[in-house]
Amino acid sequence: MNKDILKVEQYANVSFEPKTYTGAIALSGDSNIQVTGIFTLLGTPHEITIPILVHLEGATAMAKAHFIMPYVQWGVKNPSFLIWKADDDVAIYLTLAGRLSK
Repeated sequence: MNKDILKVEQYANVSFEPKTYTGAIALSGDSNIQVTGIFTLLGTPHEITIPILVHLEGATAMAKAHFIMPYVQWGVKNPSFLIWKADDDVAIYLTLAGRLSK
């Protein structure tokens, strides 16, 4: 799969470059925002908007996101074979943690 479908030797990186967001981020507590950016997969950029829950508490920042990536629509081969069947998209769950600095 790594070699034939994800082509990791040719495309070692998958990236998301945020461009803009909508919504307000509270100075503390939870905030819901929508982040739009470029998700690059197999060297091809795709614009996507991802809903993100941001939680700020003091200098600690947490972010959680869940989105569906339509990998087949984006040019990745479906890895199904024989009796094993895969969907044409994949659910991505992210949990990010960080510290705020001034």
